[in-house]
Order: sequence, then structure tokens, then C-alpha cells
Amino acid sequence: MIKGIIPMTYCFFNKNNTIDLNVMHEQISLIKKLGSNGIACLGLATEVNKLDFVEKKKIIELVAKISNGSLPLVVTISGKNVTEYKKLIEIAHFYDASWIVFQPMLKKNTTDKDCFEFFNKIIGLVNKKTLVGVQNAKEYIGVGLESPEIIKLYKKFSNFRAIKGESSATLIQSDITQYPKNLKVFNGRGGQEIVDNILAGCSGVIPSLEGTDVFLKIYKLIQENKIIEARKIYKTILPSIVFSMQSIDSLVCYGKRICAYRMGMKKIYDRNPGLIPTKFGIKLAKEFAKELGKF
Repeated sequence: MIKGIIPMTYCFFNKNNTIDLNVMHEQISLIKKLGSNGIACLGLATEVNKLDFVEKKKIIELVAKISNGSLPLVVTISGKNVTEYKKLIEIAHFYDASWIVFQPMLKKNTTDKDCFEFFNKIIGLVNKKTLVGVQNAKEYIGVGLESPEIIKLYKKFSNFRAIKGESSATLIQSDITQYPKNLKVFNGRGGQEIVDNILAGCSGVIPSLEGTDVFLKIYKLIQENKIIEARKIYKTILPSIVFSMQSIDSLVCYGKRICAYRMGMKKIYDRNPGLIPTKFGIKLAKEFAKELGKF
């Protein structure tokens, strides 16, 4: 079973708005070098809503090729229609993804019930040998599942055994108490409340990359039951998390810049639509990157 710190890749762009494959290669290699417990792609931090099918396919291929089976591969799948979901499932299968995480197919006026019905249909298309789950990010995308619906999916599908959540440690702990013990829960939110997430029963965290080296240290300390030491380290990165995690738009604007500056990049290009960085915001991102140091 996968566990621990599994960073979500950002999507870096060239000046001409294409994906910067060289920086993506560098990012994936860095995730391996840091000793991460896995590697994830095509989540909200990857700006998946701005990518077309060909770009999504390329990112899965790139992550799989560079990680080369050395890390569990987590593929988040979303699409404009069921056909795109099916094609991405096939690609994830081809590259032996360890875990497929579904985002709901969002349309105008999508409801929680629509989410459940969609997941109920799409999960059955995944190979039963592949771990499958859903991204339950109601706080960010506005719709999601409550615990009873999660348990229905757990009972119906033998490989539905892991959830990617996006909520506070107290809320996620309440959910975990209602789930079967072998239904594993990961939280995100850029690593916010990482110590409390693990103590609440999360199997791990799927953060964005910029704080992964620090999160790995914290996770190791928690495993050694050195909670006080873990909290001390968490306090050093918390201001950076608060700065970048105001929203998903803020994360992909400023969190990605902190990551890029830590990687030694000078120029970062944004793909619209999105938050337009301010001079003050860029100055703060550089300061946080400097405090965290180069990777």
C-alpha cells in the first residue's frame, strides 16, 4: 500500500505557452532525488484544467519514463467527456500506475449526486489490480462526496481503497473514523497541518513540490514518534504554506514560483486563465524560497 509524502508535479510552461519539457524533466528527477514516497501528476496543482488531452498524455508519459518504476506512480484523471477519461485510464494502465485518482467531470450545475453517479460508472473501467480512488475536494471545486457515498463505493469496488482529500485535519479525522481500516486517506492542501493529518490517521500527504524535502523530514520524525521535533520543523515552513495556499490559483501562481526559485529558475511563465502575479507577490515568493534554500 502506498503511503508517505507523494508530491504533485507542477506544470511549467515556455514563453510560447507550450509545456517546458526540460523543466518538467528536472522536476521529476528532483522528486526522485529527494527520496519521495511516490510521484503524482495531473492534479489541481498541475493546472490540469488548462491542459488538453495530448498534454495530459505527454505528462503521464514523461513522469513514467523518468521515474522508471522507482516510485509509485499516482495519476489523477479528469476530462471533458467520458471518452477522454477512458483514454487516460488506458494510458495510466499502460504505464503501470499504482493508483488512479478520479476527479469528477464538472459541468454547469454539477451536484454531489452527479459526482457519485459519475464515480459509480467510471471506477468500474479500472483494472481491478490497480488501486483506485477519488479526489474529494469539495472545498476547492464545490462538489464532492459525503462519507456514506464513499462507503457505498468501497463496498461495490474491491480496488476502491484510497481517497485524496482536501480538508482540515479535524474534518478528515471525522471521516476516517467512519471508514473501514483498509480505506486509506491522503490529504493535500500544500502540506498544511501535515503533522495533525498523520496523527488523525492519514496514510500520507500529497503536497505540491516546493516543500517536499521538509515534509519528508517531518514524516520521518512522526514515524519515529518525535512529534515535538516534527512540529518545530513544520513551524518553519508554515508561513510559506499560508502564503501560497490561499487558493488553487494562488498555489499555481506563487507556490510554483517558490518551487521554481528553489530549483534555480529565473523566468516563470503562466498560462491563462489564472492569477496575475504582482511585484509584491513575486518578492514574497523569492523571500520564502530563499528561507527554504535551494533543493
